[in-house]
Amino acid sequence: MRGQVMDSTDRGYDDEGWEYPARRPAARPQHAPGFLSAPFSARTWRETLQGLLNLPLGVIGFCFFVPLFTASLPLMFTFLGFPVLAAALRGVRGLGAAERACAASLLGMEVEPPAPLHPARPGISSWIRAALLNGASWRSALYQLLMLPFGIFSAVLLTTLWALALQAASYPLWQWVFPTYVGQPGMQLYTDDNHTHYLAGTPMIAGYCALGIVLVFLTPWVAHGLATVQRALVRGLLSR
Repeated sequence: MRGQVMDSTDRGYDDEGWEYPARRPAARPQHAPGFLSAPFSARTWRETLQGLLNLPLGVIGFCFFVPLFTASLPLMFTFLGFPVLAAALRGVRGLGAAERACAASLLGMEVEPPAPLHPARPGISSWIRAALLNGASWRSALYQLLMLPFGIFSAVLLTTLWALALQAASYPLWQWVFPTYVGQPGMQLYTDDNHTHYLAGTPMIAGYCALGIVLVFLTPWVAHGLATVQRALVRGLLSR
């Protein structure tokens, strides 16, 4: 989605300065699934995929900005740090554009991007000043910093919940593998006082399966809650 600059004649300009008719992005309509249909909803799996992608995207953004920002600080005394920091800020704006595209595709939201950086005058000093004095650049940098812990949390939580839910719900279908091929009555739970406890017997198998079914229907709402937080971050830090 191209960046917009609005003027009094209601025209827009993209990042390269080409003029085009301005239009505001429209949010894609979202149809909330019911509780029983949530595990089978496309929205659930798009939000789950977004939650899983937060981890690699967060690592990329953090590893790009933090080393450049750290390297620029001691170089400020020689003025070489300013172009390094400006390059880092312009880079996170590009990463922010990728995050907005991902949010539009997976979360069904579109936000108006920040105005493109146009130096007031030709030259490296104007190029640096435009990046350093732009609030949207610093908001994009903050977004990349926040996405690493949020990405770790969302990816680990969703992976754990979905893995446990699907494993437990389907356990009666593959429990027979343990007595047939492993030589034990069921999946091992724990060992205490030289006695090993297994997930075996009809009551325990049924209870474990019931737990899995409950998690199958609850996990989509965890994914939706995480997606709601990310929508707020994208809207607050990556928009105009």
